[in-house]
Amino acid sequence: MISRCVAGLFFSVLLSAGSFAADYYVSPSGSNGNPGTQGAPWQELQFSIDNLDPGDVLHVMTGTYHEKVQFNLSGALGMPITVTGIGYTPVLDGTGLAIQTAMLDISGHSYISVIGLEICNNSMNDAQGILVDGSCQGIVLKNNRIHDIHFSSNPNAPANASTNAQAIIVFGSDAAEPVSDLVITGNEVYNCRLGYSEGIAVNGNVDGFDISDNYVHDLTNIGIVAIGHEETCSDPLLDQARNGSITGNKVRRCHSPYAFCAGVYIDGAKNVNVLGNSSSENDYGIEIGCEHPGKSAENITVRNNLVYTNNSAGIAFGGYDYPSVSGKVTGSTVYNNTLYKNDTTYQGDGELVLTYFENCVFENNLLFTNNQARAVTVNGNVPALAFNYNLYYTPSGIQDNLIGTSSTDYTLAEFQVAGHEVNGQFANPLFLSPTPDDAFFSMENINISSPIFDRGNGEYEPLLFETDFFGTPRIWSIRVDIGATEIQFEGLEERRLTDIRLFPNPAAGAFCVVSGTTFETYTIVDLSGTIVDRGSANQQEIVPAAIPAGIYIVHFSGKGQTAQARLVKM
Repeated sequence: MISRCVAGLFFSVLLSAGSFAADYYVSPSGSNGNPGTQGAPWQELQFSIDNLDPGDVLHVMTGTYHEKVQFNLSGALGMPITVTGIGYTPVLDGTGLAIQTAMLDISGHSYISVIGLEICNNSMNDAQGILVDGSCQGIVLKNNRIHDIHFSSNPNAPANASTNAQAIIVFGSDAAEPVSDLVITGNEVYNCRLGYSEGIAVNGNVDGFDISDNYVHDLTNIGIVAIGHEETCSDPLLDQARNGSITGNKVRRCHSPYAFCAGVYIDGAKNVNVLGNSSSENDYGIEIGCEHPGKSAENITVRNNLVYTNNSAGIAFGGYDYPSVSGKVTGSTVYNNTLYKNDTTYQGDGELVLTYFENCVFENNLLFTNNQARAVTVNGNVPALAFNYNLYYTPSGIQDNLIGTSSTDYTLAEFQVAGHEVNGQFANPLFLSPTPDDAFFSMENINISSPIFDRGNGEYEPLLFETDFFGTPRIWSIRVDIGATEIQFEGLEERRLTDIRLFPNPAAGAFCVVSGTTFETYTIVDLSGTIVDRGSANQQEIVPAAIPAGIYIVHFSGKGQTAQARLVKM
C-alpha cells in the first residue's frame, strides 16, 4: 500500500510532468526554425516528431509530406505522444523514396497514437504503411487511410514467397516483452498489391490487441490476420498472437492471384474473438487454420459475423493438410454466423468447408446456399462433427448433397440419422428483400415468423455485453436466435445500449445490473405496458416483487439518463 504522503508526492510528480505537455503544428509551408505553433508551424514531420515529449500532440496540417518517418522516443502511460491529422487533410507520400521500408516506423517504443493520416505510395519489396515492431505497449492506430502500398512499382510483377508488402504490420519480435494494449481501429486500407503478405497483420509475441471497425478492401491477398508460429519471436512459447479481438470490420474484395485468401484469417493464433465482422466478395470470407505442422490455432471464437457472396467457402475451418503439411485448430467455437450464397465460383465447397480440427463446436449458424445447394463440405479426417441447432436452406429446396464428406453426401435428415445435427432445421429463413448487402440481414428484412427466432441452443451463454451483428442484445426472448441477427418482438423498442446488462438473465429472483452508469430508479413493465414493480436502482442487486414467469422490460432512470433492458423471468 502507498502511504498517503507518498501517493500525494507521486500524483504531484505526474501533474508536474503533465503540465509540460503541449500542442505543436507542422505544415509543408512552415519552417523548422519556427516555434511549432499553429501560426508558425514546423515544416518537416520527422523533425517535429523528434521534438515531442510524453503527452505532446502534434497536429499535422493539410499538405503533402514526402517523408518516411520513425519514432525515436516513447510516450508514457496516460501521456501518449499523439500525431494527428484530425481537422486537416495531411498526406504522407512515399513516391520515389527508397529509404526505410516503412512509411511510419514504430519500433521498440510505446504509448504512441497515430490518428487521421493518409499514408500512401510506397512501392518496394517489403514495403509497409505502418510498422510496429519489438517491445511496444499502448500503440493506437486510428482513423488512418492507407493505400497504394505495393511490393513492386510494376503492377504486372508476379508475386512469390519473397515478394511482400503490408499496410499495417505488427511484429511481436521481442521475447522479453510482448506488444500489448494494441488498438487498430477505424482505419481504411485499400488498393495494395501485397504479394504473399496481408493488409492488417499481428504476428508473433503480441498479447492483447483490438482490431475493430476497419474498412479493408481491394487487396491482392489477405485482409486481416492474426498469426502464430512463424518464428517472429525467438521463444516458441511466445511466438503466437493471442488474447485479442477482431470485431466490427468490413472486408471486401481481397483476392490473391496465387491461392484462395481470406477476408479475415486466423493462422495459428490463440484466444482470439472474431465478432460481428462483415466479409463479402473475397476468396474465403473467414478462415481459421494453422499453416505450421505440429502447431495449432487454439480457443478461437467466431460469432455474429455476416459472411456472404465470397468466391469460395464462406468459412474455411481447420488444418488444411494435417498432419504432414499443416497444423490444426483446437477448442474453438463457430456460433451465430450467417453464411449466404458463398462459393460464387462454384468450387463445390459451399458455405462451410472443414478440414482437421479437434474439440470444436458449430451451433446456431444460418447456412443459405446458392444454386449448387452445398452447405457443408468435409475434407479429410475430422475426428468428430459437433454440429447442432444450425439452420440450412437451398433456394431450390433440394438437399441431396447438402452436406458432403469424402465418402458420402447427406440430406439433413440423413445427417441426423448418422448422429449429427439432432436439432438442426431445413427451412426458409424468410428474408424479405432480394438485395444482399449488410442491411439485407437486418431484423427489418426478416419476417417475424422466421424459423430462426428462438431456435438456437437454449443453453447458449452470451459473452459479456454480447450483441448480434446489428447491436441488439444477443438474447432478446427466451433463447438465442439462429444466425447473426436477433429478432426483437414488435413493440419492444429497447435502447440498444451495450453498457447495460442484467445478470443472470433469465432470472428466477434477484438480478444484478452490470453497467458503466448508475441509475436511481427502476420500473418493470410487462408486454402490455402494465407496471408490475418499481424501486430504487442505487444498489447493484435488484430484488423484484413476485411476478409471474414471462418477458418484461426494465426501465432505468435518474441522474439525467435513461436506459432499458429486457428481462426474462423464470
